[in-house]
Amino acid sequence: RQQLLGLRRAFHEMHEEIGAAVLADLGGDKMRALGDMGPVVGDAEHALKHLDAWTKPKTIPGTEGAAMNFGNTSVIRPTPKGIILIVAPWNFPLNMCFQPLVAALAAGNGAMIKPSEMASNCAVVIKKMVDNYLDTDLVKVTLGAVPETTALLAQKWDHIFYTGNGCIGRIVMEAAAKHLTPMTLELGGKSPCIIDSTAKIDAAVNRIFFAKSMNCGQVCIAPDYVLVHESKKEEFTKKLLGQVKKSYGEDHKASPHWGRIINSRHAQRLTGLIESSGGQVLCGGADKADVQDKFVPMTIIGDVPLSAPIMHEEIFGPVLPIIGVKSMEEALSIVEEKERPLALYVFSEDKKFVEETLTRITSGGAAVNSAMEQIIANKELPFGGTGASGFGKYHGHAGFEEFSHMRSVLYKTTMHCNSLMPPPEAQPAWMYDAGLKMMVIGFVSDSTRRKLKVAKWVVGGIALVAFVKVALATSAGHGLLKLATRK
Repeated sequence: RQQLLGLRRAFHEMHEEIGAAVLADLGGDKMRALGDMGPVVGDAEHALKHLDAWTKPKTIPGTEGAAMNFGNTSVIRPTPKGIILIVAPWNFPLNMCFQPLVAALAAGNGAMIKPSEMASNCAVVIKKMVDNYLDTDLVKVTLGAVPETTALLAQKWDHIFYTGNGCIGRIVMEAAAKHLTPMTLELGGKSPCIIDSTAKIDAAVNRIFFAKSMNCGQVCIAPDYVLVHESKKEEFTKKLLGQVKKSYGEDHKASPHWGRIINSRHAQRLTGLIESSGGQVLCGGADKADVQDKFVPMTIIGDVPLSAPIMHEEIFGPVLPIIGVKSMEEALSIVEEKERPLALYVFSEDKKFVEETLTRITSGGAAVNSAMEQIIANKELPFGGTGASGFGKYHGHAGFEEFSHMRSVLYKTTMHCNSLMPPPEAQPAWMYDAGLKMMVIGFVSDSTRRKLKVAKWVVGGIALVAFVKVALATSAGHGLLKLATRK
């Protein structure tokens, strides 16, 4: 509890320094820094509010009958896992260090934090916050790059929490396997937006634009591509282009609200995806990018062929392919052919189609008629991937459980000294048959059980009829008595 209070105080007292570091690493306006501060403080306050309830042992009712559970009390007792290694990415440098830390601390663990060296200004601030506001016997920060991370992974930890891409995720998982260390992998993937013919386009445009433009698209759950019904494609595209121009003008580079890509290498990667897309660049484009300045404008690309490299690699930047589909079956088939995404966004007023989409497309999380809000609107919604997008969950109580060993404990009375089963010499001859019927085949056959069930309903029906007859007779008797009394 004291560590969570200390972390909250660090954000309260260092918010200006934090904001300056975030903007130095990633650019943009002051609002950008809130994404690295608000969720952490909110999670800490949420954990403080619910800490007593989360840590309280939970009594579990017996399931095997009174005889088996006589004198027993079954409890699930949350136990800290130990020391957690948190390997964080660069896109939300403080958020991705401290949100997992909140869950780890709430569960009673210590932690080693390895911030990303790519967000160097934020890494320095992270270490300063931990050193000045937390107990450094419980929480430590290691700065550095690949050699330092490799050295950390060679050590034995009680849990590893990694956020990043799948390639590095496999390396982390291999290192964890050497010590049989449990893990949480928060990866990414190609999170689709599906827009059908019933969708409210203004809502789709506003919400997809928000999610894609945040942090210049450098968000693991940002919309990666749009599949829109042909009847809505022109309207959606036109309004999205209008919103881009309205927010950032003709020259994004001159806009105080537009940030930067984390480094020149990633900027070069994005321009390569644009140039090889094979589609029609509707705004932005590689020719307007400045790789040395880490600048890539919001780029909308129409009619992208499914075979293009941009449709097979997570974009992780401000580039959005828009693909028209003739039917929603076509859209679902396209998504089903890809790896399971971290997020799925469906825009539709057709409840049947929404349900079909959520049933057929497996994803880490999903939002209907929104994008990205599934990790913002409710702190008790677990966040995590599935398949290639990762595994493990955190946020709220899910995070507490992720970093806890939920230990099963049985308390048994000593008012008698019997064990669950008598020793071999004291077992009667009938014990096996009784145990077989009690635990395996049952005391009655399935057909007899069905007959007894029918008999129960028949007897119940007869009893109900008899009750009604008595009630009616009683009512009639009372009526005759009243009539005689009046006479």
